[in-house]
Amino acid sequence: MLSLFRQTMLRPISAEAIQVRGRKRALKQTITRQQKLERRMKREEKEAARKQYTFMERINIRRMKNLLSPSQQYPGRLIPEEEVNLPEKPTLDVFIKSHFKTQFYSVGEALDMHRELQSPSIYNNPNAPIRLRLELNMTTERQTKMITGSDEIVPVPFPFKHNEKRSILAFVNDAKLQELATESGAEMALGQDMIKKIIKGQFRTDDYDFCVSHTDMASFILPLRGILKTRFPSRANGGLGENLPELIEKFKNGVKLNIKGDPVYPIWGLSDCVVGRLSMANEEIEENIATVIKATCSHRNPALGSFINRALLLTVPGEEYYAIDVQKWLPIPTEEEIEKIEKRKNKKKKKDEKKTENSSEDQQNEATA
Repeated sequence: MLSLFRQTMLRPISAEAIQVRGRKRALKQTITRQQKLERRMKREEKEAARKQYTFMERINIRRMKNLLSPSQQYPGRLIPEEEVNLPEKPTLDVFIKSHFKTQFYSVGEALDMHRELQSPSIYNNPNAPIRLRLELNMTTERQTKMITGSDEIVPVPFPFKHNEKRSILAFVNDAKLQELATESGAEMALGQDMIKKIIKGQFRTDDYDFCVSHTDMASFILPLRGILKTRFPSRANGGLGENLPELIEKFKNGVKLNIKGDPVYPIWGLSDCVVGRLSMANEEIEENIATVIKATCSHRNPALGSFINRALLLTVPGEEYYAIDVQKWLPIPTEEEIEKIEKRKNKKKKKDEKKTENSSEDQQNEATA
């Protein structure tokens, strides 16, 4: 028995090696031109999406993907497709909003309903600020490019007390005009001699919310474009002109229009601004709203469709909202603008068709070879 045990222990046993972990590497396959093109397009799309936001914005986007986007937060965004099967109008005065299509009111009707809520027996704030919330469509002709956010001041025909402290810096060469600028409401007026000090960092411009400039300083303030950035006075933002008191009054009493893209859904956008107070007349508030909507719609080509998805009127503070009809203030695209966009779309289609034809020919040539 002992000899038998020794023979079995010393005898070599043949065993097969079985791969338990990992996987076999696939052989390197040849890639066609079409596949290379598709991979390159995907890389370019990822790179464009990466460059669209800063590092911290991308981190916030990742955090917010588990939460609701700003457009989906209260009061939410209007999606017409979800209201297709809902009835048009309620038959009673009291109804559940989610069971009917969105009801659009005139500005006067919405203001009257807000005034009822601000009566002494309810919220008791008859002079409450009126907030205009605009849901925007940020798409452009290019699929990967969206409308960039902006901050601007819109002069309204009927100014109101907004209770915001706005500091204004004026650039003027003439000593008399400098005195006029400070009397009109500017915190400080600077001349040509201060430009070099600002560039060297000896004078801080970050303490001022807005900047205006007289036309005689237009050539001297050009080196400050990188320092002032969005506050740089120009004809486009209304900060450059000859009438300094008018410019300063615009920035002091105008409406802050802030357009922001949604970090979760970039094709959506939002804009919130205060357009008046409940104590004002309905006609005055309506004209202010019309001016703000026209200024907002100037950021997008009207031939691409409506820029505003829905407009809501709210009060500050307060959560009650009413959708208002703004169709009469939306710009109507001309035939020339529509034709230009159609031509561009046709050109893109032809280019895409040519690319697909060339790629199919290349594949056929490779198959025959």
